[in-house]
Amino acid sequence: MSKSAKLACALGCALVASTPALSADNLAQPSYKASAVPPQVATWTGAYIGATLGYGWTESASSITAIDTILAPFFLSQGTIPRSLNSRFDGFIGGAEIGYNWQIDRWVAGLETDLSYSKMGAGVTNYTPEIGANPETLTGHNTELSWFGTARARLGYLVTPETLFFATGGLAYGHVKVSSTLVPEPTFPCVRNALCSAGSASETRLGWAVGGGVESKIASNWTAKIEYLRFDLGTISDTAISKANFGFLQGKPVVGVNSNVTGNIVRIGVNYQL
Repeated sequence: MSKSAKLACALGCALVASTPALSADNLAQPSYKASAVPPQVATWTGAYIGATLGYGWTESASSITAIDTILAPFFLSQGTIPRSLNSRFDGFIGGAEIGYNWQIDRWVAGLETDLSYSKMGAGVTNYTPEIGANPETLTGHNTELSWFGTARARLGYLVTPETLFFATGGLAYGHVKVSSTLVPEPTFPCVRNALCSAGSASETRLGWAVGGGVESKIASNWTAKIEYLRFDLGTISDTAISKANFGFLQGKPVVGVNSNVTGNIVRIGVNYQL
């Protein structure tokens, strides 16, 4: 081998020795650092179902008018029979609800309907002592709300992404039962007392409800709320029929009672967003 060939071989070996070895790691594809995923923002848009539990108190303002044109007008004029009876009744109320929300920025609009079982009910009795020819008299009236429901619009503002303050209003409906009794001379048998009478009525009434509250997200897909509603179910009427078994009033109407049913509800609720 010539001197020039030996020199070329030596230079080649030195170049190979000084070059880093190619390995599988060097041939691997370059890696990229994953970008951070932004946190999920809570949304109120969507359907939901839930349950409510609360307390209601109701006013029943009842006016009494004479139907019999002979005895009842006289005793009404003397105050033996009162012209009005105002009662207040309260009790438990609880049920289920379903609704849908639309969120636009910090505003949340929605529709909600609910139906509840109710134990709201009570009665009032007016006592009139015997004065001269006017007999001792008991006049009673009972009111009961056995179930209650609403169909309302809601509009609220998110004070934080998880907390909603809202106003609400719309249709209210419920099943109202009323009964009235008129008992002159309570110790005297009703069948021998022309004015002794009783009556009742039971109706599903329509009216309105308005209110407001606050609702907050408490867990994934879960919210809790507290709300107040004021409702008015209008007027229900019943007629007290004579229980006497003799005379011109036998089986005849004696007085009519018209009762306006209004009330209030405070309740808590839990909803699940579907």
